Amino acid sequence: MKQILVTLTALLLTVFSVNAQVSSYEDFTYPHTAVKERKPVPYRYIREANVKWSKRIHRVIDVREKQNKVMHWPRNPFYLIIWNSVMEGVEGFAPLTAYASDSLTSIMTPEDVKKNTSIITTVMVPNPDNPDDPYDLIPTEVPIEFEPTSIEKYRIMEDWIFDYNYSDFRARIIAIAPLYKPLTESGIELGEQPLFWVKMDDLRPILAQQEVFNEQNDAARMSFDHWFQMRMFNSFIVKESNMYDMDIKYFEEFRDDGIAALLEAERIKNDLFIFEHDLWEY
Repeated sequence: MKQILVTLTALLLTVFSVNAQVSSYEDFTYPHTAVKERKPVPYRYIREANVKWSKRIHRVIDVREKQNKVMHWPRNPFYLIIWNSVMEGVEGFAPLTAYASDSLTSIMTPEDVKKNTSIITTVMVPNPDNPDDPYDLIPTEVPIEFEPTSIEKYRIMEDWIFDYNYSDFRARIIAIAPLYKPLTESGIELGEQPLFWVKMDDLRPILAQQEVFNEQNDAARMSFDHWFQMRMFNSFIVKESNMYDMDIKYFEEFRDDGIAALLEAERIKNDLFIFEHDLWEY
């Protein structure tokens, strides 16, 4: 009898401990920790003498495209990850360093980011000294803060490298920047520009523990780091390294012709494919 009681007590304790674990993961019936415990796989070392060819490319990822919609899965949107990683830090990680440009030299503080994205607008409000007169209005300055939910595009800077030692041709993402359209005081949207730049090497430990939605199997979700490394996103090229350090659309021959700029981007993409194809004989 005593042995039976001991066994029942052990079973109850096991059930309670399992329930305690499950309670911290509301969406699952079992402890879902596979992604949350992952670490990014380090890049292999590249020796400069083995790099026989390289090209720096800038791309834009538009989350409105079907293939990229998983980036803004409402339960774990990418815009919230990258915004929090810079502004206040993600749980378990200190805030990351943000940069003002793709040179990755000029540092931006969270206060700088807020200052660049927030505007002060003037609205007419009722005069508190004369509340009975609806026509007695006074101008009041109201701050409008930036909402990260408005981010729809991301710009990535990457290097395409041919490593002679391993005889492979692959891309390595260097930095990523969310794009936004700044507002003027009159409410007019200006052109798209980077909100800030973040080094991918700094961001990878965070992305390695952030899930991406898998429509085929909820038990086999990959991390954002894996998603980027496997290049499961769709994008279009906006710049390749050039002596003027300008985007395609700013060149004179493409400035007023969006179709020609898209065709130029496709040409660059095709040249990369042909270069890789010509590296080997069949």
